[in-house]
Amino acid sequence: MKHNIGIGDLVHVKGYAEYYFVDSISECHIISESVEEFDIEFDLSDTKGRYLFAYIEDITLVCRAKYADEYLRTGILTERMKIAKEDAPPRFTRAMSTDEQARYIDELLDDALFAQGAFQATGLSDFEAKERAAYELIAKLQNEMEA
Repeated sequence: MKHNIGIGDLVHVKGYAEYYFVDSISECHIISESVEEFDIEFDLSDTKGRYLFAYIEDITLVCRAKYADEYLRTGILTERMKIAKEDAPPRFTRAMSTDEQARYIDELLDDALFAQGAFQATGLSDFEAKERAAYELIAKLQNEMEA
């Protein structure tokens, strides 16, 4: 199942007033005797450190990760943030060249280091969650590259 939501993006979850940051994404392949399904699950957190689990059908993209930090700092969703959501996040695939895979992992590492510094400066648990999610995704991608 295709989706256009990435780690760190700001999303709205059906039934909730707050916006949430995407901490991790899991794609589950479910096979039974009569049905084969794909489920996409999201671990989310809000600016107050509350966590939520949601499925793709309940999520709407609000803005991309590169603007989500601005929302975290200000609590204001600007028009520029809303327009920027059209930029698709890069998707890691085996079809990427080794250089492209390395660049993607470098970008994730940059995000993790930024979040680490922001957490140390502000103490906001959301930055800590973003750092943890980026490192977990890097480890997962490295395992996929080695497989």
